[in-house]
Amino acid sequence: MNIRGSLSALFHRDSRGPLQTDRVGVEGPQRGADPQPNRELQSDRELVVVDVGCRWGFAEAFIGDIGRFHVYGFDPDLEECERLRRRYEGHAVTIVPVGLAGSIGKRKLYVTKEPACSSLLQPDPALTEQYPALHCARHVSSLDVQTTTLDSWARDNGVHTIDYIKLDTQGTELEILTGGVDALKKVRALEVEVEFNPIYLGQPIFSDVDLFLRREGFVLWKLTNQVHYSKQGSADASLGEDLICYDDKHQVHHAMFGGQLYWANAHYVRKCLVDGDQISVAQKLRDIALFQALGMADVVNCLCGSSTKE
Repeated sequence: MNIRGSLSALFHRDSRGPLQTDRVGVEGPQRGADPQPNRELQSDRELVVVDVGCRWGFAEAFIGDIGRFHVYGFDPDLEECERLRRRYEGHAVTIVPVGLAGSIGKRKLYVTKEPACSSLLQPDPALTEQYPALHCARHVSSLDVQTTTLDSWARDNGVHTIDYIKLDTQGTELEILTGGVDALKKVRALEVEVEFNPIYLGQPIFSDVDLFLRREGFVLWKLTNQVHYSKQGSADASLGEDLICYDDKHQVHHAMFGGQLYWANAHYVRKCLVDGDQISVAQKLRDIALFQALGMADVVNCLCGSSTKE
């Protein structure tokens, strides 16, 4: 329902920006496709974006192109929803002041020192006490909030197709996905915050989310914004260098420091896009418009080389 707002400037790029960026140490990137939307490629309908945990707002690529996207943002924080509603008045944005979960009903919301870390799951008190970077996630109060499932909401509101989902809900991402299996059938891509080590009690980790999404027909495309935490804030010691390779064309060396890997953003795409399965011309145009907006020029390249069917 919320991203770790106060941490974003310290630990990760805003997930609402395009995925593709230029980084220090990368030889001149060779872009096979322009990541900016191509106005000549017109899809046959508005593309639907669902942002669950929409605190702080939405990617400019989704709201700046009138008629191309409609964004639905979910958050149980009523004050934040009202702020977003005022901010995006006049845009194709619908703010939904409710928490998505795996079932319909009332749930306890664990409010934290930094409201952006609040969750339907209780923060692990051992971590929030021992890890200075997680002090912001200390539990300070609780309140009851209304929850629904993605499938129920989509059915009740006549939203028949969702093209893209972004999930950042402090540990409840998997239960939201399980409550949206019907909606997932038409989704083309997702960005999901995943934990490799749990921060909240009872929180599923990356392997759980990954297995579920693979069963639903998605494949992992990239991991971005990998965040490490250390007890007593002891991440200053250098551990040498790490290496990231992109085919045999680019090698990115970067410094490593202490700390345990806790979370990252996992980007998934529909497996048929990777496999080059035939899709209709209309679907291909929708896919290209979506992945251009996401800045994923490599996926656009795959789409441009794929065949179509009538």
